[in-house]
Amino acid sequence: RLFNSTRIPKLNKDELLTHEKARHLLVLRKGNFYVFDVLDKDGNIVNASEIFAHLSYIQSDSSPVPEFPLGYLTSENRDRWAIVRQKLLDNGNQEALQKIDSAVFCLCLDDFPIKDNIHLSHNMLHGSGLNRWFDKSFSVIMAEDGTAAINFEHSWGDGVAVLRFQNEVFKDTTERPAVSPQSAPATVDSSKAVEKLSFNLDDSLKAAVTDAKKKFDALVGSLTIASMEFKRGGKEFLKTQKLSPDAISQLSFQMAFLRQYGQTT
Repeated sequence: RLFNSTRIPKLNKDELLTHEKARHLLVLRKGNFYVFDVLDKDGNIVNASEIFAHLSYIQSDSSPVPEFPLGYLTSENRDRWAIVRQKLLDNGNQEALQKIDSAVFCLCLDDFPIKDNIHLSHNMLHGSGLNRWFDKSFSVIMAEDGTAAINFEHSWGDGVAVLRFQNEVFKDTTERPAVSPQSAPATVDSSKAVEKLSFNLDDSLKAAVTDAKKKFDALVGSLTIASMEFKRGGKEFLKTQKLSPDAISQLSFQMAFLRQYGQTT
């Protein structure tokens, strides 16, 4: 369920779909959708320089932000999104949605740097909404300055699987990087390999996107994040005291809730 999976909105109960034979990556940039193959017919990862070339091609695309970015719909009430999604299908968008749903995972390329830890938290948790597809099993979010994080849909599994994946990727890419800023992209025709998805939207669908954006902005506007960095000890110190780092974290959440609301539940 980690790869090639998407949570499909359905009335009253969503459906989790996995497309094991799909070989393409979904890339979002400025609210636009792109796909290209990252696995060959035998299931092997294609040459890193080819992926580099295709991503460079997407980065060079001058397409503006769509007037009606569909990503906002994935933040909607699930029953409402189920109804709108069916309208999208009925309006001739079956192929585009199928390519989104079946992609190995989603890569969100944000065209701005991260300012500070508060900005980092907001951007990786929800972003502006236009450059996200929250239904995918997981999305790798990459800012302009290289800051990256994973945002994942939680119904298919626990964070342990995502953490294991993230740790393995971090270890492999830092110890044995396949490309670097000095690397040259492969000499391939990315204009043929990369497909930019297009959508047919009628007035009701445009209105649905506009409404979803208003709700998203209101919800995000109600969220406040503050941060502090505690440097007088960490998990290793807690272990020497025979304390569980996870348990201490959970207790800190409960203490914060108690101080804020005067109760623990």
